[in-house]
Amino acid sequence: MTLDGIIAYLKKNYIIAICGVVVLLCLGVHLVRSEQITRLAADYDDLSVRRTRILKNLKFASEIDADLVEMKSMLEEVEGRLFSPEDLATNQRYFYQIESSTGVEMTSIQQLIKPLPVGKKNKKERKRAERSQFQEIVYDMALEGTYREVLAFLRELEGGEAFSALDGFSLVSAKKLAAEPEVSMRLTLNVFGKKS
Repeated sequence: MTLDGIIAYLKKNYIIAICGVVVLLCLGVHLVRSEQITRLAADYDDLSVRRTRILKNLKFASEIDADLVEMKSMLEEVEGRLFSPEDLATNQRYFYQIESSTGVEMTSIQQLIKPLPVGKKNKKERKRAERSQFQEIVYDMALEGTYREVLAFLRELEGGEAFSALDGFSLVSAKKLAAEPEVSMRLTLNVFGKKS
C-alpha cells in the first residue's frame, strides 16, 4: 500500500481516521501528564496535612498568651530553685537549715562540681553537657544523729526546694543510747544547678 492508497482509504473511512487521531492524542497526553498526576496527588496530600496543622494551630492559638505567661512564671520558679556553683555559702545554708530543723549533726559537707565526661565513648554526652545551661553539683556530707533524725533529714531533702537526687550512702551504727541508737551516715547527693 502506498501513501496515496492510505490517504484514499482514510478519506473513505473518515470516522476510523478521526478515532485513530483522538486515540493517539489521548495516549500522548496520558504519557506526558502521568508523572504530573502522581506529583499533584503527592502535593495534594502534603497540602492537606499542612492545612490540618494550620487549623489546629489556629484553634489552640487563642490561649497562647496565657500559656506563655504561665510558662514564664514556671521558668522563674524553676530557676529560683537551682543552685549556683559559685555561691557556696547560700548552697550550704540550705543544708544547714535542714540540719537544724531535723536535729541531725552535719559533721562535714563538701561541694564538688561534677566533671565533664571524658573518653571517645562519651563524646556525645560531653558535647551535650558543654551546651547545657545547667550544671550538676555533687555534695559529699557526713551526718550523725538518731535513725529517725537521719531519716527526717533524707525526707526533707526529698521534698525540699532543691532539685536533688541521692547518689549513694552508707549507714553505720555509732552509739547506743537508752532511747534510740545513734547512727553515722555518709551520703553523696547530686543537686541541679545553673552554669556559671
